[in-house]
Amino acid sequence: MGQGNSKLSSEDVKKIMSKTNYTNEQVSQILKDYQSVNQDSKGLSFEEFKSFFSIRFKDYDDASILQMFKIFDSDKNGRISFKEFVGALFVITKSPVPDKLSFLFDMFDRDLNGYLDLEESYNILKLALNTSVGLGFDVSQAGSFAESLLNSMNRNSKGGITKEEFIKKASVNDTFVRMLCFYQSYDTLLY
Repeated sequence: MGQGNSKLSSEDVKKIMSKTNYTNEQVSQILKDYQSVNQDSKGLSFEEFKSFFSIRFKDYDDASILQMFKIFDSDKNGRISFKEFVGALFVITKSPVPDKLSFLFDMFDRDLNGYLDLEESYNILKLALNTSVGLGFDVSQAGSFAESLLNSMNRNSKGGITKEEFIKKASVNDTFVRMLCFYQSYDTLLY
């Protein structure tokens, strides 16, 4: 398993279902979708990954999609295997909110220094604004809310927000999680 167009054994499907809570039908649909964008048996290239996710996350810029690709390419071979693809979808759709926020933090901590600096915080704020408007939030209300949430987070001596602080403050705030499109019901939009 793990390659682009391979078939899944019933054992593979059972493993995926037990680790992700996806149903057999959902796993079949995910495999079908994966195969529809995968052009060869080597796994998804960045361009294929981008074509799949940019439709579903239209407010994410190319740099964010690339960072997402790098995070989910766990073996760092430049391709997303089916196993990695299912893992990506699980984190986005069905994982607990703190796990989603941890993923989001990692996605925006582009210099990998363990905290969000002002620019990285601004990028999350921009994403929250874009996605919240798409979800019907009032722009000024969404902007004020996201900005006040980020400002309420304690910053370290370098002015950055640590992952622990980000998860702690953001996970208790249902509105912020919905604004980032990582809400519990979001899974029905994908699988």
